[in-house]
Amino acid sequence: MWKKLGLIFKPDQSLDWMHSHATTPVPIHLKDDEYRIFFSTRNILSQNSLAYIDIDISSPFTIKSISKIPALTLGELGHFDCDGIYGTSIVKIDNKLILYYAGWNAGLRGLFYSSIGIAESNDYGMTFKRIRTSPILSRDETDPWSVMAPFVIQDNDNWKMYYTSGIKLFYDNGVLNSMYDIKIAVSNDGYNWNKTNKVAILLKDDITNIARANVIKMTNKYVVWFPYVTKINKNYRIGYGESLDGISFNNFRYDEDLKVGSLKEWDSEAVTYPYVFNHKKKQYMLYNGNNFGETGFGLAINEND
Repeated sequence: MWKKLGLIFKPDQSLDWMHSHATTPVPIHLKDDEYRIFFSTRNILSQNSLAYIDIDISSPFTIKSISKIPALTLGELGHFDCDGIYGTSIVKIDNKLILYYAGWNAGLRGLFYSSIGIAESNDYGMTFKRIRTSPILSRDETDPWSVMAPFVIQDNDNWKMYYTSGIKLFYDNGVLNSMYDIKIAVSNDGYNWNKTNKVAILLKDDITNIARANVIKMTNKYVVWFPYVTKINKNYRIGYGESLDGISFNNFRYDEDLKVGSLKEWDSEAVTYPYVFNHKKKQYMLYNGNNFGETGFGLAINEND
């Protein structure tokens, strides 16, 4: 059972480029008990860049340092990421960090379009440099509307990417609605990717949307935490699933372990974008609360460990 430890960080509007939101937290272990936590933050025009804070996990409410400039900012005008980026997965290879992110283009009538990009850092994420200016995954017959929210793991000699696939947009009583699930792409090197057209987490029952999956490979199975939305509850909750092959997940559990907070708390309406990691035989979860990370991100610990 997860126990909430509290709110870790929320932007205070002191920086124009970090005006609001701290969405999709991604932790990287630096040394000892020190972690660098990356997140996507919005400027005054609601355009996302990548930022980070440094904490000591044994005393997580004390911010040791915070990025003064974006670690990765908007792409060039007209490029796939010129209106915003969401950094959702980082793989550490020796002293190099590989960032997988969603690049956004704004559209008309409230629409948006997203593709997946890649960048690298040789200074532990203080700065990232794009490896290419075009997407590594984009829209096609498999994903006709959008691809976004990648999460990447190294699986022996292979790489797996669990990404959010936009499959449908529709109006309901004049309100724009979306549907997306989790599909899989594979790679031999982490840089060149091929879609499998396989769905890892199906939309089932009354679920309409599944966002960034957080997958961990264990000794005899794969486990996943993921945010989901239902037709009845329009705010995100956190689900859990298991898989024997890392391809098809089942044995789902919905909204049992981490519930929304009390009225007027930062996570009173939603819990979302979980990222689970292990440190010194303890299991932690970073997660967002209300309004897609506008209220910042918090930390929980698994009391079963």
